[in-house]
Amino acid sequence: MRNFLVRRLLLIVPMIVAISLIIFILLTLQGDPFHQLLMNPHVRPEDVQILMHNWNWDKPLPIRYFNWLKEFVVSTFAPRAGNGWGFSLLAPGTNARALILQKLPLTLALSGGSILLSIIIAVPIGIFSALHQYGFGDNVGTFFAFFGMSMPSFWFGIMLIIIFGLKLHWFPISGMHSDMLPAGGQLVDFYAAPWLARLVNRAWYMALPVSVLSLLGVGGWMRYTRSSMLEVVRQDYVRTARAKGAPESVVIRKHALRNALIPIITLVGLTLPGIVGGAMITEQVFALDGMGRLTLQAVLGNDMFVAMAILMIDSLLVLFGSLLADILYAVADPRVRYS
Repeated sequence: MRNFLVRRLLLIVPMIVAISLIIFILLTLQGDPFHQLLMNPHVRPEDVQILMHNWNWDKPLPIRYFNWLKEFVVSTFAPRAGNGWGFSLLAPGTNARALILQKLPLTLALSGGSILLSIIIAVPIGIFSALHQYGFGDNVGTFFAFFGMSMPSFWFGIMLIIIFGLKLHWFPISGMHSDMLPAGGQLVDFYAAPWLARLVNRAWYMALPVSVLSLLGVGGWMRYTRSSMLEVVRQDYVRTARAKGAPESVVIRKHALRNALIPIITLVGLTLPGIVGGAMITEQVFALDGMGRLTLQAVLGNDMFVAMAILMIDSLLVLFGSLLADILYAVADPRVRYS
C-alpha cells in the first residue's frame, strides 16, 4: 500500500501541472482581465500598467503561466507569503482566495448536507429494492429514482418555493439566514445570537435547497446501490453462506453489503469536487451566494484569477478524491491489495 500511495502521489504532480496549463491557456484565450479595468473611467491607465507589471502580465505566456502557478502554490501552502491566488474583478480590493473562502461555508453546508442526506436515504432503498427485485417496493423505488433523476432542478426548486414558501409559508424562499433572531426576550443581530439559534435558523433556510439537491441525488445513488447489490447476492460465496445456515441478516450485512459498497465508495470519492463546486442552478433559484454562483459569475465576467483558482481546486479534488476511493477499496474489501 505504501508503494502504491507513493506512486500515485508522484503521478499526481505532473497531472496537476498539465491541468493547470490547460486551465491557464483556455481562460487566457477568453480575454485580458486587465483590459476590462481600462473600461472603468475611475481607473487610470498607468495604474493598470503597474498592476500588469506586478502580475507579470506584460511578459510572454510561459512566464505568465509559471508565475501564476508559483503564486497559486505559495498562496495555498503559505497564505501570508502569497498574494491570495490573484485579484478579483468582481470584488475590487479582495483577492481570489479571500473571496472563495467567504463563499465556501455556505456551499459546504448545502452540497455536503444534500449528499449526506441522499446517501442516507438512497442506500437502504437500493438494498431493499435489490432484495425484493421486481416486487412492489422495487417498482415504487425505481419509479421515484427515475423521477428524481429526470426532474429539472430549477423547476422543482420553483415548485417547492411556490408550495412551501409562498402558499404554506413554512420555509423562507431565499437567502442564507434571518437578519434578526430572538434571544433573551428581544431581537438581536443574527451574529450576536447564540450558536444553537443560528444553527437552527440556517438549517431552516437550507431546507428547501437541500431537498432539491437531495432528490436529484437519491435516484443515482439508489440505482448504483441496487445494481451493485444485485450483482453481489448472486455470487457463489453468498449462496454458500446461505447453504451453511447463516441467518439472512448476517448474509446480507456481513457477506453481501460489504462488497456491494465498493462501487458506492468510488462515487463518494468522486463527489468531493461537487461539494466545493456547489450547485449553480439551485443557488440561482434560491438566491444563495455560494461557490456555484461565484463560479458562474467569474466565468461570465472574465474574473480570470477567481475562475482559475476555482477550477484548480475542483481539479485537485478530483485527483485526491480518486486516490481516496482507491484507498477505501482496501478498507471495504480485504481482498483488495495494492503492491
